Amino acid sequence: AQRAAMNQAANTLQAEYAQLSQLSALLNSNTVILQESLRKADAVIENSKTLKEPDIDELLVAPTVVGNQLYELVAEERALADAIFMLGRAVERGRIAPGTHAKMVRGLAREWYLKKALVKKIGDGMGLSQ
Repeated sequence: AQRAAMNQAANTLQAEYAQLSQLSALLNSNTVILQESLRKADAVIENSKTLKEPDIDELLVAPTVVGNQLYELVAEERALADAIFMLGRAVERGRIAPGTHAKMVRGLAREWYLKKALVKKIGDGMGLSQ
């Protein structure tokens, strides 16, 4: 009985050793692959340091002309909102007269409204939800 138990334990140990050997080989293979990938990534990083940085306008290019128009309109719309906000701050601080503020804000607000309407129209036409 003891001999059978010892033989069974030896067989179990051999099976576990075989499984561990397979796992070790797999881990070694994965380690080699990972190290090669890290070397390639380091090479890409080093090569990218010599390249000039791309212009942001080159990166943000829509796939269609209408998409580019939408990008431009949204940027202009937000710039108008910022301008109106800053005019409000300027009148609060007394840097511009209230009459001048009202006249400038009226013109900017009219342009802002038209841009927002066009953005909405283009967005609806492209199937974008607000």
